[in-house]
Amino acid sequence: MARPVAFDQKKVINSVVKLFWEHGYEATSMKNISDATGLQPGSLYSAFGNKRRLFLTAIDTYFEESMAGPMVLLSGAGTPLQRIHALFRYVVNDTCRTGSNGCLLVNALLETPADDTELRKRIAKMFLELELAIKDVLSEAAACGELAPGKDPGLQAKLLVNNIYGLRVYSKLQPKSPVMTDMIEDLIASLKK
Repeated sequence: MARPVAFDQKKVINSVVKLFWEHGYEATSMKNISDATGLQPGSLYSAFGNKRRLFLTAIDTYFEESMAGPMVLLSGAGTPLQRIHALFRYVVNDTCRTGSNGCLLVNALLETPADDTELRKRIAKMFLELELAIKDVLSEAAACGELAPGKDPGLQAKLLVNNIYGLRVYSKLQPKSPVMTDMIEDLIASLKK
């Protein structure tokens, strides 16, 4: 009886995330995945299911890892709006860094058909997690008088999430644009008016 192949699952998933991030779902074949991971297709199918399951696992892994920095910033030091500002500076720096492939979530949304409800629901849930974290910070800002009167923290959180991912799309057209820094300064100022 053949022994099951032993491998480091986290290392394999990280390789798969990198492939999908660099090439997208359609342009990444199981052969590419097999070559990158050193695993035979049969071992990959046995461990992870099909290419689609691997892609969804890659999306989940990417989100968990990419949210670590923003969540630290949102719960870190400073006033609530200083923390929101720090989050946006982080987004711009991350988006404009050398070798950036953009945001895997945005790339996946732009690549996949509109009727891919499973992927869209999954990513919408991820966006909502960030939105709720931002809403909590904006509620703090409202409570301490830092958020402009009349600004609803829930609506502003939706707008800020839209701006975060909008900046990531914008960077595909204008990589490393200094205008992005101006945009975030204006955005943060609008919360204080």
